[in-house]
Amino acid sequence: MELAPVYNFEFTPTFIFFDAQGNEVWRTVGTFDPQKVRDSLK
Repeated sequence: MELAPVYNFEFTPTFIFFDAQGNEVWRTVGTFDPQKVRDSLK
């Protein structure tokens, strides 16, 4: 919960995917698609 105000989210679980430079690429609340995570790692 300490990071909630830093990354501007209110609900858990919130998944935030960052690139190597620390930029937010995408976020989702609740469940997430494992294929989306795999595709983001390419």
